[in-house]
Amino acid sequence: MVDNMAELVYRKMGAKIRYYRQLKGINQTDFAALLSISSQYLSKIENGKRIPSLPVLLSIAEALEVEVAELLKNEKRGIKL
Repeated sequence: MVDNMAELVYRKMGAKIRYYRQLKGINQTDFAALLSISSQYLSKIENGKRIPSLPVLLSIAEALEVEVAELLKNEKRGIKL
């Protein structure tokens, strides 16, 4: 049960990251370069397949101009998973 719950949280977090990135009009390749990570790693984060390290998560939130808490909230808010 815990694994399924954690997986859902990671998928929602990834979907929110994708949502806010697209809202800013930044493509995945450029955003990954801005964060100094690979676009493959960013893709895995956005698809809930990888958990970003704390420094990467902080960089993502700063680049998107959102609070880390907003990315971690367990609510959907119209964002497609």
